[in-house]
Amino acid sequence: RDFVSPNDSKSKFIYVMRNAQDQMISHWNQVWGMGFHYGTENITFEGGWDDFVQDWLDGNVETGKWFDHVAGWYARSKSDPNVLLVRYEDLKMNARGTIHNIAQFVGLPADDDTIISVINVTRFEKMREADEKDLGLQFMRWLGVLRKRHIRQGSSGGGELILSKKQQKILEEEYELKLKPLGMPKDWVLLG
Repeated sequence: RDFVSPNDSKSKFIYVMRNAQDQMISHWNQVWGMGFHYGTENITFEGGWDDFVQDWLDGNVETGKWFDHVAGWYARSKSDPNVLLVRYEDLKMNARGTIHNIAQFVGLPADDDTIISVINVTRFEKMREADEKDLGLQFMRWLGVLRKRHIRQGSSGGGELILSKKQQKILEEEYELKLKPLGMPKDWVLLG
């Protein structure tokens, strides 16, 4: 679900995607850590991880169905010069090159000093530090609303370890149906 007009020709959009498995686990940790699905109704955690996976696959989460959301933005990025698709994995593996591409896309200088500065202020450790100092998040932890760190580990590649074979198969079927026809590489979506 997004709230962007397809006819907006003035704005530039940077769409950051993450592989399906890691996004699902990150999403679980975010909503479980908060104790509720914000933006949704009547969804609890009584069924634990497996029920959450089914909700995620069915699109019964605040962002809707991941495969539909990614498919829409991927297709738009292919035809709209004002949309840049950035992969989380690329930010992790090649921060310098990815930040350079983003800077060029938005028309900002991409010299080495600027790129290094951006890398330094967006490092995982800096994000975790900001998370720890955020008064709103501290208050939510004190209230018991936030049970986990909002910024957890900042890594990529653990998703395939938690999903069952049946869940993995459903992800593969969704990829084949929704993203493969658009030309999205399989390793952008599924690990292992």
